[in-house]
Amino acid sequence: MIIPSITYKYNDPRDQSWSSGWIITALLNICLLVLLITWSSYIVRDRGMNTIVLGLGVVGIWRHSWGLINFLRAAYFIRSARDATKPIASGSYSLSIILPVYSQSEGQLRAVADGIVNSVRMVPGRILIVCAYRDKAQKELLSEIIENESPFVTHFVRQRGMGKREALADALNIVKASIPIGSKEFVLLMDGDTILTPEAIVRSIGEMQADPQTGAICVNEVPLVKGTKLFVAWRWLRSLQRNQTMSSFALSRRILVLTGRFAMYRSDILLRSEFINRIRKDYLLHKGAYISLLTGDDKTNWLEVLRRGFDVCYLPDVFIYPIEEQNEENNFVKETIALTRRYSGNMARANLHIDAWRGAAGKLHFKYGLLDQRVSMWTSLLTPVTLVMLILFDDFDIFILFLTYTFIIKNLQAIAFSGSDYNPVFPYLIFYNQVMTSLVKIFTFAFLHRQKWNNQNISVADNPGMLALDKNARLSILTRSGLFVTFITLVYFVFR
Repeated sequence: MIIPSITYKYNDPRDQSWSSGWIITALLNICLLVLLITWSSYIVRDRGMNTIVLGLGVVGIWRHSWGLINFLRAAYFIRSARDATKPIASGSYSLSIILPVYSQSEGQLRAVADGIVNSVRMVPGRILIVCAYRDKAQKELLSEIIENESPFVTHFVRQRGMGKREALADALNIVKASIPIGSKEFVLLMDGDTILTPEAIVRSIGEMQADPQTGAICVNEVPLVKGTKLFVAWRWLRSLQRNQTMSSFALSRRILVLTGRFAMYRSDILLRSEFINRIRKDYLLHKGAYISLLTGDDKTNWLEVLRRGFDVCYLPDVFIYPIEEQNEENNFVKETIALTRRYSGNMARANLHIDAWRGAAGKLHFKYGLLDQRVSMWTSLLTPVTLVMLILFDDFDIFILFLTYTFIIKNLQAIAFSGSDYNPVFPYLIFYNQVMTSLVKIFTFAFLHRQKWNNQNISVADNPGMLALDKNARLSILTRSGLFVTFITLVYFVFR
């Protein structure tokens, strides 16, 4: 891969291995693992707790079988993709790129524009670039870099301050008026903080030309991150987990998300008036209430592909560079919770949409994945809740056995997700994500009507209807949490 020039200002997460901190943390991990295993072996030998160890193994098989299935599916898919022929775009076709920009710095915009120019140089077809900009300085900068590269046709549309959905709808209308709708026309939706690699576009179009049933394509990513070392590791872990999950679901020609960072579509999916209107104003009917989707435009696109009956493809060997910056005012916990709240909120609203489940027809693995999104926020709390109950109500030896089991599992998961990109902080981040993401998901599924996107200063306004939904959401959380704790407590004291 060609590394973008802006990389020196950011942390490339692949360069974190073999530093002094990495080595010290890895040694501490090994020491802790040896200590816990040794301690647990003495406990089992002296107190004869073989039944508990066997029980932990059975629970582990049940809890982690879904993860093992996805790991095996992903490994098979990635190997198959590596060995398969790599189709490249050819023949007569046109490409339209929609680029919405917001508060990106001049350096970021230059890197993004350079990435587009380098990528479309490999495209022999007709090219239309539509930039949705905020201020005159952005327009002048993008025009300087992109418009000088003939034979591109560039349109600029001024954002009206009503959010990304309005900007995308306006841009799609320009594309619709400029090109014909057909099987040889493709539309790329990308973010203003995404740097393309040269092969990203031609490989994506090539895959769609090779299979007319493929309606959209998503690619792998290597984030360029600015923030603390822990935040860099957290963001890289998310990308590694994303790659494995995407690869597993792509084996069924269905994936759980089409990210706004980079997604290639057939023009006849996006350039229809009804879809453009849906992008502008999309709704979710949930428990008798219409919830307006302020954010999550990429989930609307994903639902449209499923609604139209197309397959979705993922390319694990094609990369983009999304830029991620930690808010200087937020510490690690606050920043990760804010990002997870946005991811989980959009996921929850898409999961509950009827078109997501219609698109799962005949796809058992995909359907179970949608179900797991609803259930995993509770099952993932089994381990931390059990650890707390053991330390409060039982003897310390059993707590050590369970802690050893948990630590071994998290290390195995870290290796499975990362392979040669392993970072010794991954086991701890996986456990942190397990607890934090579960709690965030519980609240986002309950408060579906509450949406906020700090980057665009978008949020819902308080009104009597919203306050009534808030009351129902709080009651739902209290009821379900009470049932969950009661069930775990009963099981614990029956089998202890």
